[in-house]
Amino acid sequence: MFFLPTFSQKLLAKPEAKSVETLRRIDLGKTRIQSVLDRGRVAHQKTLEQKISDQGPVGMRVDPHLVGLAIMDLLELNRLKVVLSDITGQHPWYANRLTPQGDIDERIQTLAPLYQSTLGNFSNLVGDALEIITEKCLAAQHALNGKYVYQWHFLIDDPKDKHGRYKKIQPPKSIGPFSTMKEADFLQFGHDEGAICIECKNYREWIYPHSPLISELIVKAVELGCLPLMIARRIHYTTRENLFKPAGIMFHETLYQYYPLSHDEITANVKEKTLLGFSDVRATEEPDRRTVRFFNDYLPTITAFSAALWNSRKGALEAYARSQMTLTELYREIGSPGARGPTTVPF
Repeated sequence: MFFLPTFSQKLLAKPEAKSVETLRRIDLGKTRIQSVLDRGRVAHQKTLEQKISDQGPVGMRVDPHLVGLAIMDLLELNRLKVVLSDITGQHPWYANRLTPQGDIDERIQTLAPLYQSTLGNFSNLVGDALEIITEKCLAAQHALNGKYVYQWHFLIDDPKDKHGRYKKIQPPKSIGPFSTMKEADFLQFGHDEGAICIECKNYREWIYPHSPLISELIVKAVELGCLPLMIARRIHYTTRENLFKPAGIMFHETLYQYYPLSHDEITANVKEKTLLGFSDVRATEEPDRRTVRFFNDYLPTITAFSAALWNSRKGALEAYARSQMTLTELYREIGSPGARGPTTVPF
């Protein structure tokens, strides 16, 4: 039997609490969080998301937004505590309430410096890593069919700058009569339906419909007169089904977070299951086979259909991206499945 009193009043006031099935998923998330913390003593939310949202039997996985609610509920019920480190500042860590402070301090001394090493300039190197992968895919597609050309180029053979980054040639901010103050990651030409504005996001966070990254892509694509394409590690199913598909926004999930080649030690450490546990990290400049296939085989087959949807709905999409329309209103305008009734994901 499922007992609602296991939840705090704060959680039960959330829209998600209207669904018994969603409460079941949150309860499963709470159980798995405390199990992970029993073994590891301390964990960052991104580690909890990796172990609970990305790993384990499919039926035992819990989406990241529900993991966040599970953490909130455990804190409200005084079954979890927040741990802060001088090294990582306001980035919180979590431990079970009865974990001895000595165990917590010992683990934080190991985990906090490792997590901090993934921030700052290193995050720029991580961003470059996916862009290098993407450029290699675009170059391979061009080699197969010369009509597909692109702009944005890494000078791989040149010396790196003082921050360890490859120099790059940026794409233009204007295409014919269209212009933007923003900057696309890549522009690809050669499709009958028009140029494609490509956005690469090599983040640990899953992309949800409310993400400002989507609004940024919409505005760039509209201003440049392009079709939008987002490439990211993970894109939540509500983003794919409720927003991207009915809007004509093309997308590809890499399923990996790419790290730069020259950082093998940090890669091994963040992947280690007893440390951060980011098991999907790959230190490589070579694209995965399925990403190459996406550009070579799949993208040319979906461009026409996606363009028809995008061109008929980009007015509403731009209004949403510029905060002139709510997501709920946008769903109605574009005929999204998300407009048909209540959803367990309020985005």
